[in-house]
Amino acid sequence: MIGVNITTKNGLLLFSYSFMPGFSDVDEDLRAGLMSAVLNAVKETDDSEIKTIDQGKYIVHIIEGKYTYGIFFSHEHDLKEMNFANTTLRRFEATFKKELKEEISFDDHQFVDFNDFLKREYNSLISIDIVGLSKIIDIMDESFFSDYILLEKPNFHQVFTTISIPEIHPHANPLAQMCKVIIESSILIGQEIEQLQFSLGREYMVFVERFRKYVVIIIVWKKNREKALKEIIRLKSKIVSSL
Repeated sequence: MIGVNITTKNGLLLFSYSFMPGFSDVDEDLRAGLMSAVLNAVKETDDSEIKTIDQGKYIVHIIEGKYTYGIFFSHEHDLKEMNFANTTLRRFEATFKKELKEEISFDDHQFVDFNDFLKREYNSLISIDIVGLSKIIDIMDESFFSDYILLEKPNFHQVFTTISIPEIHPHANPLAQMCKVIIESSILIGQEIEQLQFSLGREYMVFVERFRKYVVIIIVWKKNREKALKEIIRLKSKIVSSL
């Protein structure tokens, strides 16, 4: 997440917060008004689900509340970002319902106390369970798997990557992102994926498995497919008793 703007329905900027120093490529009032205008244009189309705009350097997630628009600037387009955006805007409107409902002129510092909630929520978004991560890495190190990626639930942070295969190593992050999108899409339709297997070129297989609070993306030679399946079962049993 890069930054947050919350505006009135007519584009007046109520609250602004930056998670990255220097995020000021556009004047905040102009940015807020621009995004509100964009959202109004989107609402006039038949596709009411369009709430994300790719601005090139960043992605804009737009959430409409009862009184306000939440405009969230990010480098990512995944479920955890949208959950963060929804939670933030709901809390803002609940906290300042009286002020927003009365539709009076707003003071520049009227909503500054919301910074504390936003910091806590963002820290939760990016936090990592270091103890649990160390345990699962130790368990994985005892297996024959040497090429894998760990995603931590519920937000599917990519918390550990060890890919040594030369032709795959440069593309490890896009591979992880692709798997995240598939998992998040399955959650959105109410059918969360427990496991996934697919070929990666002619030589490799990819296994996507849930290991308790982690999703593990494992890459193996196709010739080792059956061995990998047995090892995954053994690891799951060990992880259940360890985490």
